[in-house]
Amino acid sequence: MKLINWFGLGAFIIGAFVTLGHRFGFLHYHIAFLVFVVALIACTLIMLIGLVMLGLLIARKRPIQAELIPIILACAMFPVMSFYAVGMSAFKAPMIHDITTDTNNPPVFKYIQDDGYRVNSLIYPGAEVSALQKVAYPEIKTFITQHAPRRVYQQSIFTGSLLGWEIIVKDSNSLRFEAITKTPLFGFVDDIAVRITPIESGGSAVDMRSMSRVGISDLGANAKRIHSFFAQLEAVLEEELINLQ
Repeated sequence: MKLINWFGLGAFIIGAFVTLGHRFGFLHYHIAFLVFVVALIACTLIMLIGLVMLGLLIARKRPIQAELIPIILACAMFPVMSFYAVGMSAFKAPMIHDITTDTNNPPVFKYIQDDGYRVNSLIYPGAEVSALQKVAYPEIKTFITQHAPRRVYQQSIFTGSLLGWEIIVKDSNSLRFEAITKTPLFGFVDDIAVRITPIESGGSAVDMRSMSRVGISDLGANAKRIHSFFAQLEAVLEEELINLQ
């Protein structure tokens, strides 16, 4: 029992340390992520062992050690937070980190540069990634609305702010903007570009690109972000239309 307590407490402290260490910039991504994965596996195993022991003690009507439940709860935090951060989509996500609604002419990053720590290039990877995306996320396409382009541009910026993005540049002449956001657990920085294009009907075509600065796979985070953005933008535009009536 003491061995489980020490291992559980150690895994929890190490996991918390490397997570905060990366978020505050004093631990390198590779070191922090590798140690976190080890701590996550250790916490998950200790949590499962603790739950089995707890069940056996209850079944045999034996007294429960006072430190067992806190260790189980502490170790459960990391698998629960990790699952909440990535969701079910992480288990079927392809090995790509750059998602866009327009794979033929993706929005480019004109203003966001290679500042900070970055492994992945800002240049769109091309046909191979495009093919993988179309298989994994066939529903990700250009968002079409009959609202006027400039109004859609303004509401797109507003929507991005609602979602917690940090707007880096607003280009009102070309109806596009660029932003960054951070993943909830580790604070990885992702880059975002949104482009609004007028269409013949007088409406607008909205394209978005979201990419991760590090990692081969984004665990589905960028596709999830695009879905969230379009759902929120549609709701904002509909509310505005209702208010005008």
